[in-house]
Amino acid sequence: MDPTYARISETIADMHVVDTHEHTYPQELLACRNPSISDVFEGAYIFWIAKPPAKRDDFKSLVESVREILGSAFYKSCSIAIKDIYGMDIDPPSEEAFSEASKLIREAYKSNYWTRRVFKESSLIDNVLWDPYWDIWRENFDTELFKPVFRINSLLFGYRRDARDHNGNSPYVFEDYLNLKVETFENYMGLVDKVLDEAKRRGYVALKSALAYDRPILFEEVEENEAKKVFEKKGLGLTSRDIRLFQDFILHYILTKASELGFPVQFHTGLAIIEGSSPMNLVNIIRKYSNVNFILFHGGYPWIRETAAVAMSFRNVYIDFCWLPIIS
Repeated sequence: MDPTYARISETIADMHVVDTHEHTYPQELLACRNPSISDVFEGAYIFWIAKPPAKRDDFKSLVESVREILGSAFYKSCSIAIKDIYGMDIDPPSEEAFSEASKLIREAYKSNYWTRRVFKESSLIDNVLWDPYWDIWRENFDTELFKPVFRINSLLFGYRRDARDHNGNSPYVFEDYLNLKVETFENYMGLVDKVLDEAKRRGYVALKSALAYDRPILFEEVEENEAKKVFEKKGLGLTSRDIRLFQDFILHYILTKASELGFPVQFHTGLAIIEGSSPMNLVNIIRKYSNVNFILFHGGYPWIRETAAVAMSFRNVYIDFCWLPIIS
């Protein structure tokens, strides 16, 4: 090995880092699921490009499925991690390797310290910006390791009480959390205010939009009275245009609050509802809210050049390359 390359590799290997994007489930939740290699693959998005088995522990079917994607960065990166963390080589895949890896995974998650060990010791990750989308107001977590970001998606779904974002979240859960009652549009805007104020008080470090999985990420300016009219329909006779008007208004309002509270805003861009997820759709709000820092996730892939151009054009834009080496 070239000595210069070796020195660079050693330096990188010893670097402590901040992980800017995780959805790590709590250890107790994972342990009770009796996890297997299939759960790891699901979390690594391997089943975006490979067919999942009908049964989690049908390793024969799983081997046949992943053999079709062995050359992908999805599988390669996951197999490297499995070998580094559990000492099990799953490349090439086999039923025996998957079975043994599953046993090791289940055993590891019996330890309350396992998640912290993987982050702190195996990966030299000092802090994790954590987006718990399945429980966006979670209170019980490792506060030394995890620094929560607040997922804003649900706040755009207040136009009807039974509306949900793509993860099944409703903003009306905050009525109970914050002892509020929403009956009017003004009440709802008060709820949005209280949620964001409380997120700041509780130590959330950023806002996070995964709205690219719910709708196009072009957000036009909308007058407040238009959004109010939509809300006052109480979900009756709503059109797609009505919903868009309400959501656009709320997103702009959230960005106004982000400016007041000093929140940076992480935006998922790229792979999602692909026809509407280009970071170019965000240019109007990036320009308008110039004192809000926008972090564009995943390099905007496949719009990498466009993302670079946006970042060069606006001082309040930052590119986050997380996931990009795998999906590109």
